[in-house]
Amino acid sequence: MYHRLLNTLALPALPLILAQGRRLDRALPRLLPARGPRSGSVDGRGEPLRVLVFGESTAVGVGVDTVEQAMVGHFARMIHLHSGRAVSWEAAGLPGATAGAAFSSVLPLVEATPRDIVLVLLGANDVLARNHAGAFVSDMQALIGGLRARTGGNAAILMSSVPPLGTFPALPQPLRSYLGAWSRWLDLALARAAWRDAHYAPVRIPMQPTLFADDGFHPSPLGYQRWAETLLACALRLKLL
Repeated sequence: MYHRLLNTLALPALPLILAQGRRLDRALPRLLPARGPRSGSVDGRGEPLRVLVFGESTAVGVGVDTVEQAMVGHFARMIHLHSGRAVSWEAAGLPGATAGAAFSSVLPLVEATPRDIVLVLLGANDVLARNHAGAFVSDMQALIGGLRARTGGNAAILMSSVPPLGTFPALPQPLRSYLGAWSRWLDLALARAAWRDAHYAPVRIPMQPTLFADDGFHPSPLGYQRWAETLLACALRLKLL
Protein backbone atom coordinates (compact mmCIF):
# COMPACT_ATOMS: atom_id res chain seq x y z
CA MET A 1 0.00 0.00 0.00
CA TYR A 2 2.68 2.50 1.05
CA HIS A 3 4.91 1.85 -1.96
CA ARG A 4 1.94 2.32 -4.31
CA LEU A 5 1.13 5.64 -2.61
CA LEU A 6 4.77 6.70 -2.77
CA ASN A 7 5.03 5.85 -6.46
CA THR A 8 1.72 7.60 -7.17
CA LEU A 9 2.85 10.78 -5.40
CA ALA A 10 6.19 10.63 -7.24
CA LEU A 11 4.57 9.87 -10.60
CA PRO A 12 5.06 13.35 -12.16
CA ALA A 13 8.78 13.20 -11.34
CA LEU A 14 9.24 9.44 -11.85
CA PRO A 15 10.97 9.67 -15.27
CA LEU A 16 13.48 12.13 -13.80
CA ILE A 17 13.95 10.00 -10.67
CA LEU A 18 14.66 6.89 -12.76
CA ALA A 19 17.08 8.81 -14.99
CA GLN A 20 18.88 10.20 -11.93
CA GLY A 21 19.16 6.70 -10.49
CA ARG A 22 20.78 5.41 -13.67
CA ARG A 23 23.21 8.34 -13.81
CA LEU A 24 24.09 7.91 -10.14
CA ASP A 25 24.87 4.24 -10.63
CA ARG A 26 27.36 5.17 -13.36
CA ALA A 27 28.83 8.23 -11.65
CA LEU A 28 29.16 7.17 -8.00
CA PRO A 29 32.82 6.40 -7.20
CA ARG A 30 33.43 2.74 -6.41
CA LEU A 31 35.26 3.02 -3.10
CA LEU A 32 37.07 -0.04 -1.76
CA PRO A 33 36.61 -1.69 1.63
CA ALA A 34 38.91 -0.47 4.37
CA ARG A 35 42.46 -1.81 4.29
CA GLY A 36 43.51 -4.26 6.96
CA PRO A 37 42.55 -7.65 8.37
CA ARG A 38 38.93 -8.66 8.82
CA SER A 39 39.59 -9.88 12.36
CA GLY A 40 41.72 -8.80 15.28
CA SER A 41 41.73 -7.97 18.96
CA VAL A 42 42.05 -5.21 21.52
CA ASP A 43 44.04 -6.07 24.64
CA GLY A 44 42.33 -5.78 27.99
CA ARG A 45 41.14 -7.63 31.06
CA GLY A 46 39.67 -11.10 31.16
CA GLU A 47 38.24 -13.29 28.43
CA PRO A 48 37.75 -11.30 25.22
CA LEU A 49 34.29 -10.03 24.42
CA ARG A 50 33.60 -11.47 20.94
CA VAL A 51 32.20 -8.95 18.42
CA LEU A 52 30.99 -9.55 14.87
CA VAL A 53 30.02 -6.70 12.51
CA PHE A 54 27.93 -8.08 9.65
CA GLY A 55 26.21 -6.59 6.62
CA GLU A 56 26.71 -4.51 3.49
CA SER A 57 29.56 -2.19 2.47
CA THR A 58 29.57 -0.36 5.80
CA ALA A 59 30.36 -3.62 7.63
CA VAL A 60 33.74 -3.74 5.86
CA GLY A 61 34.48 -0.03 6.10
CA VAL A 62 33.82 1.28 2.60
CA GLY A 63 34.47 5.02 2.75
CA VAL A 64 37.52 4.98 5.04
CA ASP A 65 41.14 3.95 4.56
CA THR A 66 41.73 1.52 7.42
CA VAL A 67 39.81 -0.96 9.55
CA GLU A 68 40.64 1.15 12.61
CA GLN A 69 38.51 3.95 11.14
CA ALA A 70 35.60 1.61 10.27
CA MET A 71 32.65 0.52 12.40
CA VAL A 72 34.35 -2.58 13.76
CA GLY A 73 37.48 -0.68 14.79
CA HIS A 74 35.57 2.10 16.54
CA PHE A 75 33.10 -0.25 18.24
CA ALA A 76 35.80 -2.61 19.56
CA ARG A 77 37.84 0.27 21.01
CA MET A 78 34.77 1.86 22.57
CA ILE A 79 33.82 -1.37 24.31
CA HIS A 80 37.34 -1.63 25.71
CA LEU A 81 37.37 2.01 26.85
CA HIS A 82 33.98 1.58 28.52
CA SER A 83 34.68 -1.72 30.29
CA GLY A 84 38.41 -2.36 30.23
CA ARG A 85 37.60 -5.73 28.70
CA ALA A 86 39.65 -7.44 26.03
CA VAL A 87 37.79 -7.55 22.70
CA SER A 88 38.04 -10.02 19.84
CA TRP A 89 36.49 -8.58 16.69
CA GLU A 90 35.69 -9.55 13.12
CA ALA A 91 33.90 -8.02 10.14
CA ALA A 92 31.92 -9.77 7.40
CA GLY A 93 30.21 -7.82 4.65
CA LEU A 94 29.56 -7.47 0.94
CA PRO A 95 29.31 -4.11 -0.85
CA GLY A 96 25.97 -3.85 -2.62
CA ALA A 97 24.34 -6.60 -0.54
CA THR A 98 20.65 -6.54 0.25
CA ALA A 99 19.43 -8.50 3.28
CA GLY A 100 18.64 -11.42 0.98
CA ALA A 101 22.08 -11.35 -0.63
CA ALA A 102 23.74 -11.12 2.78
CA PHE A 103 21.90 -14.27 3.80
CA SER A 104 22.95 -16.21 0.71
CA SER A 105 26.46 -14.84 0.12
CA VAL A 106 27.88 -13.47 3.38
CA LEU A 107 26.36 -15.66 6.07
CA PRO A 108 27.95 -18.89 4.74
CA LEU A 109 31.38 -17.26 5.19
CA VAL A 110 30.82 -16.62 8.92
CA GLU A 111 32.50 -19.23 11.05
CA ALA A 112 30.09 -21.12 13.29
CA THR A 113 31.43 -20.18 16.71
CA PRO A 114 29.92 -18.34 19.69
CA ARG A 115 29.90 -14.52 19.75
CA ASP A 116 28.85 -12.09 22.46
CA ILE A 117 27.46 -9.30 20.30
CA VAL A 118 26.62 -9.03 16.60
CA LEU A 119 26.01 -5.71 14.85
CA VAL A 120 23.88 -5.97 11.70
CA LEU A 121 24.30 -3.11 9.21
CA LEU A 122 21.85 -3.50 6.32
CA GLY A 123 19.08 -1.70 4.48
CA ALA A 124 20.66 0.86 2.15
CA ASN A 125 20.78 -1.54 -0.78
CA ASP A 126 17.25 -2.76 -0.12
CA VAL A 127 16.21 0.89 -0.48
CA LEU A 128 18.19 1.30 -3.71
CA ALA A 129 16.56 -1.88 -5.03
CA ARG A 130 13.17 -0.53 -3.89
CA ASN A 131 12.43 -3.78 -2.11
CA HIS A 132 9.03 -4.08 -0.45
CA ALA A 133 9.10 -3.54 3.33
CA GLY A 134 7.44 -6.91 3.91
CA ALA A 135 10.07 -8.70 1.82
CA PHE A 136 12.85 -6.79 3.59
CA VAL A 137 11.60 -7.79 7.05
CA SER A 138 11.14 -11.40 5.89
CA ASP A 139 14.72 -11.47 4.58
CA MET A 140 15.98 -9.95 7.83
CA GLN A 141 14.11 -12.55 9.88
CA ALA A 142 15.71 -15.35 7.88
CA LEU A 143 19.09 -13.69 8.27
CA ILE A 144 18.72 -13.24 12.02
CA GLY A 145 17.81 -16.92 12.33
CA GLY A 146 20.92 -17.83 10.37
CA LEU A 147 23.12 -15.56 12.47
CA ARG A 148 21.66 -16.99 15.65
CA ALA A 149 22.50 -20.50 14.48
CA ARG A 150 26.10 -19.51 13.66
CA THR A 151 26.84 -17.29 16.64
CA GLY A 152 25.27 -19.22 19.50
CA GLY A 153 22.24 -18.87 21.74
CA ASN A 154 23.81 -16.23 23.98
CA ALA A 155 24.83 -13.75 21.30
CA ALA A 156 23.15 -10.34 21.49
CA ILE A 157 22.14 -9.31 17.96
CA LEU A 158 21.69 -5.58 17.41
CA MET A 159 20.21 -4.36 14.10
CA SER A 160 21.03 -0.78 13.15
CA SER A 161 18.18 1.21 11.67
CA VAL A 162 17.94 1.59 7.90
CA PRO A 163 20.30 4.35 6.68
CA PRO A 164 18.45 7.62 5.96
CA LEU A 165 19.14 8.00 2.24
CA GLY A 166 17.13 11.20 2.25
CA THR A 167 20.15 12.91 3.86
CA PHE A 168 22.86 11.58 1.52
CA PRO A 169 24.66 14.41 -0.37
CA ALA A 170 25.42 12.16 -3.38
CA LEU A 171 21.73 11.89 -4.21
CA PRO A 172 20.21 14.70 -6.28
CA GLN A 173 16.65 15.89 -5.84
CA PRO A 174 14.00 14.57 -6.34
CA LEU A 175 15.75 11.17 -6.11
CA ARG A 176 16.96 11.98 -2.60
CA SER A 177 13.47 12.66 -1.25
CA TYR A 178 12.04 9.61 -3.01
CA LEU A 179 14.66 7.22 -1.60
CA GLY A 180 14.45 8.97 1.77
CA ALA A 181 10.76 8.13 1.95
CA TRP A 182 11.53 4.53 0.95
CA SER A 183 14.18 4.38 3.72
CA ARG A 184 11.66 5.53 6.29
CA TRP A 185 9.17 2.89 5.14
CA LEU A 186 11.66 0.03 5.49
CA ASP A 187 12.95 1.37 8.80
CA LEU A 188 9.45 1.66 10.25
CA ALA A 189 8.74 -1.92 9.22
CA LEU A 190 11.99 -3.08 10.82
CA ALA A 191 11.21 -1.21 14.04
CA ARG A 192 7.65 -2.57 14.28
CA ALA A 193 8.42 -6.20 13.48
CA ALA A 194 8.41 -8.76 16.28
CA TRP A 195 12.01 -9.75 17.03
CA ARG A 196 12.53 -12.62 19.41
CA ASP A 197 16.23 -13.09 18.72
CA ALA A 198 17.37 -9.54 17.93
CA HIS A 199 17.09 -5.91 19.00
CA TYR A 200 16.39 -2.86 16.85
CA ALA A 201 18.73 0.12 17.33
CA PRO A 202 17.39 3.50 16.17
CA VAL A 203 20.20 5.70 14.87
CA ARG A 204 19.17 9.36 14.74
CA ILE A 205 22.30 11.39 14.05
CA PRO A 206 22.19 14.93 12.60
CA MET A 207 23.67 14.17 9.18
CA GLN A 208 26.31 16.84 8.61
CA PRO A 209 28.58 16.83 5.52
CA THR A 210 31.59 15.87 7.67
CA LEU A 211 29.97 12.50 8.40
CA PHE A 212 30.21 11.45 4.74
CA ALA A 213 33.12 10.12 2.70
CA ASP A 214 34.21 11.81 -0.52
CA ASP A 215 31.53 9.94 -2.47
CA GLY A 216 28.76 11.60 -0.44
CA PHE A 217 27.24 8.18 0.21
CA HIS A 218 29.35 6.16 2.66
CA PRO A 219 30.45 7.28 6.13
CA SER A 220 33.66 9.16 6.80
CA PRO A 221 35.87 8.22 9.79
CA LEU A 222 33.82 10.66 11.89
CA GLY A 223 30.61 9.20 10.47
CA TYR A 224 31.58 5.69 11.54
CA GLN A 225 32.64 7.00 14.95
CA ARG A 226 29.31 8.71 15.62
CA TRP A 227 27.43 5.66 14.36
CA ALA A 228 29.45 3.35 16.62
CA GLU A 229 28.83 5.65 19.61
CA THR A 230 25.10 5.45 18.99
CA LEU A 231 25.10 1.66 18.68
CA LEU A 232 27.21 1.27 21.82
CA ALA A 233 24.85 3.54 23.77
CA CYS A 234 21.91 1.45 22.56
CA ALA A 235 23.65 -1.80 23.53
CA LEU A 236 24.36 -0.44 27.01
CA ARG A 237 20.80 0.84 27.42
CA LEU A 238 19.46 -2.61 26.50
CA LYS A 239 22.03 -4.22 28.84
CA LEU A 240 23.52 -6.28 26.00
CA LEU A 241 27.05 -5.64 27.26
